[in-house]
Amino acid sequence: MNIIGTGNTATIQQETAAIVRKQFHAHVPHAAVQQEFLNHLSIQNHFPMTPRVYNQVDHSIRMEYLKGESLGDLMKRHPVQILRYMTTIVTLQRYLHTLSVDGLPRLQERYPAHTTLVAGHTLCHGDFHPYNLLLVKEDVYVIDWMDASIGNPLMDVARTFLLIRYGGRMSLRNPAERVSRFILSHLYRVCYFKRIRKVTGFKACLRLCAASRLKEQITPVESVLLQRFLK
Repeated sequence: MNIIGTGNTATIQQETAAIVRKQFHAHVPHAAVQQEFLNHLSIQNHFPMTPRVYNQVDHSIRMEYLKGESLGDLMKRHPVQILRYMTTIVTLQRYLHTLSVDGLPRLQERYPAHTTLVAGHTLCHGDFHPYNLLLVKEDVYVIDWMDASIGNPLMDVARTFLLIRYGGRMSLRNPAERVSRFILSHLYRVCYFKRIRKVTGFKACLRLCAASRLKEQITPVESVLLQRFLK
């Protein structure tokens, strides 16, 4: 099978013209693979703009092949269209936050010491950023549902804000990238909340998500920036 994509947790292998296999890396727990499969099964019955999953095979998931380009790559190639893409991102995420899906984990289980803050009844993607959104012809599809849950949508927004601002590979020595990330993250926040300047609970969600992110397998640069953010 040809490898057509590689990420932090898996490689994407093309099995047929219509099917790909998401082969998870060895460091990903088997329970996490099973959780993503079950999450995806539950979500695709409520939200059609995601690839269909078919079955789990050992440490991989077989799913529909959608040929497209991530909004993250498109924003890099067409910076003059950033506002248009950001509006698309926010519109899609706000729609997800109107849904409630049975069978998903609850954020209270992930944050037992912060149940009041994270409790809610809406779908949270958990890893919603431009590189998990695929433009396929005229439609945008959402991928990677491993961290999906039901809870407070502000937690989802906070995590997206932090991923846009600090996530992935980034150089501390590149001021232009740091400025562009700063601008993008605040553009995202303004687009999501519109004219509301202070959103009750959002700052607490940001701090909780940042502290949680530090426990994940992230780059040293992101770790440094998140620690600075928390000071």
